[in-house]
Amino acid sequence: MRRTTPPPKRTRWFRLAAVLLAISPFVAGELYLRATQTVDSSDLADDPILDSSRLTPLFEPSADGKRWEIPDSRRNFFQPASFPIQKPADTRRVFVLGGSTVQGRPYATETAFAKWMELRLQTADLDHHYEVVNCGGVSYASYRVARILGEVLQHAPDAIVIYTGHNEFLEERSYATLSKPPSWFSRMGNQLRLVAAIRQTLRGRPDTEDLPQEVSTRLDQPGGLELYVRDEAWRRAVVEHFAINLRRMVQACQAAGVPLYLCVPTSDCVNTPPIKIQSLPPGEIDRQRFDQAWSRACDGESTDAARLAACKECLAIDPHHAGAHYIAGKLHWDRGNSSLAAEHLIAARDDDVCPLRATTPILQQVEQLGDQPGLTLIRCDHLFDRSDAAGRPLPDGLADPSQFVDHVHPTVNGHQEIGEQLATAFARDFGIAMTEKAMARYREQAERHLATLDETYYARGKQRLEGLRQWASGRAGELSLD
Repeated sequence: MRRTTPPPKRTRWFRLAAVLLAISPFVAGELYLRATQTVDSSDLADDPILDSSRLTPLFEPSADGKRWEIPDSRRNFFQPASFPIQKPADTRRVFVLGGSTVQGRPYATETAFAKWMELRLQTADLDHHYEVVNCGGVSYASYRVARILGEVLQHAPDAIVIYTGHNEFLEERSYATLSKPPSWFSRMGNQLRLVAAIRQTLRGRPDTEDLPQEVSTRLDQPGGLELYVRDEAWRRAVVEHFAINLRRMVQACQAAGVPLYLCVPTSDCVNTPPIKIQSLPPGEIDRQRFDQAWSRACDGESTDAARLAACKECLAIDPHHAGAHYIAGKLHWDRGNSSLAAEHLIAARDDDVCPLRATTPILQQVEQLGDQPGLTLIRCDHLFDRSDAAGRPLPDGLADPSQFVDHVHPTVNGHQEIGEQLATAFARDFGIAMTEKAMARYREQAERHLATLDETYYARGKQRLEGLRQWASGRAGELSLD
């Protein structure tokens, strides 16, 4: 009896049916979880890299049991903040999360953008009381911010503001589970509820690192600057970890139905040289030729043209040398050539061996979320970029250096502008009319508020600023252009 072979077309259909049958339980499970399960904000503790389950909440009940407050034990990293446990009916509550920029460093919360947002909304909307709660933690990165977000989503917020990205490279992490660039498969897996459920079940697995209760940065350790070396794999893993946490925070706010205002962080690239520069090892470049060119680039007695030519030679040998990029960028800036200056100064920031400013890949992760429902991007980078190197009112891709007191922290005026931008976006979403009369009330209230801050407030800020400069040491004299 002759055996017949099924036609090739029928064989392909059989194989496809077998594959669909094999994956159908997983598809059914994913659809079931999406239909029946909301994203629990406690999932924000389920970091794929760091086990933060042992961290204590930021807020505790006050002694009289009427308010949530930040306890004294957290004051090394947070400023005092509190709000009523029972939210009044006429109150609109906003939590502002992030690092030291949110906190208003080198000053304090009294002149941080959260305060100006509160005053602007309060003077525009006389029918509601506004609580804008400042949760900025010194040196707090996105994975710590995510844990705080999971907590404050339980306290009836009307909106969330997040400003994060500058602190991602501060703490030591091995990233053993993120040793390769993210694939499309891993990125897709981070979006699946089924994957999240499995991670929740396996929480505490041995491939996660314990996250300390409070921040311990590399620079806090003796010789901490030496821990920073040129390590592209580690930097890529930091960016991937940041992207994962950012998506988790966006999804948690969406699931809770709470509007999210996500700030694109900005920093000074003009007056802030790289914290640390490092050349490639002699085996990878012609070190003698590079050192000779670098010496000419750093020669303040030489002409600008000669120094720029030397920088070009350095970058031909080592294209990611932050020092050569910075000198070239600063020379172009001083000449009023903004386009060339921006190219080099941004590269100097991105190639800084000790990155204390959000790099371009970090910023891109924030910007890519701009079309997410329930999310409003606050373009602080655009807000601070209003003139070019010659002072003309033309954006050039660089934040105006006059808007900063150091590498990342805005001036008080800069904080006011961010606060007003946030208040405008909030007012648009909540139907609040920002009239001229409301603006006049705000200006009057802002002046009264500033009058309550005495000289000691600003003196303490100057002391903190000096401390910040010493903390971010290692650059003094290395890139002098004099």
